[in-house]
Amino acid sequence: MKGLARSFVYWPGIDADIERAAKNCHECAKNANDPPKFRDHVWEYPKAPWERIHIDFAGPVLGVMLLIITDAYSKWIEVKVTTTMTSSATIALLDELFAAHGVPVTVVSDNGTNFTSTEFKTYLRMVGVKYHKLTAPYHPSTNGQAERSVQTVESVLKAMDTTRSNIQQNLNTFLRQYRRAPHSTTGQPPCQLFLGRNIRTRLDLLLPVDPTTRIEQQQKSKMNSFFFSVSQPVYFRSFNPRMDKWVPGVISARLGDLHNEVDYNGKKCKRHVDQLQNHIPDLLASGPYIRDKPDPYRPRLSSELSPINVPVEPGRQEQSPPVQESSNNECDRFITPRANHDTDRTASTPAAPRRSTRIRKPRVIFSPDDR
Repeated sequence: MKGLARSFVYWPGIDADIERAAKNCHECAKNANDPPKFRDHVWEYPKAPWERIHIDFAGPVLGVMLLIITDAYSKWIEVKVTTTMTSSATIALLDELFAAHGVPVTVVSDNGTNFTSTEFKTYLRMVGVKYHKLTAPYHPSTNGQAERSVQTVESVLKAMDTTRSNIQQNLNTFLRQYRRAPHSTTGQPPCQLFLGRNIRTRLDLLLPVDPTTRIEQQQKSKMNSFFFSVSQPVYFRSFNPRMDKWVPGVISARLGDLHNEVDYNGKKCKRHVDQLQNHIPDLLASGPYIRDKPDPYRPRLSSELSPINVPVEPGRQEQSPPVQESSNNECDRFITPRANHDTDRTASTPAAPRRSTRIRKPRVIFSPDDR
């Protein structure tokens, strides 16, 4: 119209007058094409994870329906498999998510009857959802976040040759990788924004060991040098002054990382790794021996020592050794030294009693008559 008019006439404002005349034509308006779509409007970006979620159903896929929930802040996706789309089934699925992640401030959905029913609205109001926004009828792009997630999930399941039996397994595989991969909009993995950390996947095996794990492995390798296995021959501290310092035994049980139970002639002794040494049975000596003289710097416990026959001088009364506190380890009182040849010779040939050579004088008794 503008070109045809300008080829014959011209006046100032001719284009505006022609446009005004075309818009006032009722027949043209009734059969006009759709106007250019407005693409510049976007949802307000939330301030925290799970503040606004977009929900929508996908399917049917292999005979089931998929409830897809997308977090607008982190782009975190949740997918729930269901066989029905009723309001009760939808409420049950959302209630499980709200229990795990909390109740969002805003829920965005389409105008499906399961989302617009009185039961669903009552549930959202009861759990604490402040706003339930519905899209315009026949305008799914209003809920574009959920629609895009639906397309992604459906295309992935199709590419993975999903069947009814492995649909949940394939969904888990997809979600592990999707939540870990950086998102094109935020530049961050959804798990980082939603959970505050990266989730571990099989690809993490390619990464080098972090310093914390390396230090723990070094500490564990150092501790392994102090570990003793069950049935391993060892030397353990006897804590008996009448015996060798180290006595052979066998590890009967492990009581912890640093404590072991040692079997000594049927008696159970608890020992720390600092009180154990490796032992080679072929190099075992004849056995512990009795010392000729006990250590004068170590008090002897009555529960640790066997009675020894020692001759007593005439006129003296045998004094029993002082009783001290017994050892905390019960096995110490059971460890009895084995006699060597010197002890056997002493027992078979008793020594002659010692006698005094001093001159004994009669007693002098004081009496008043001696004055």
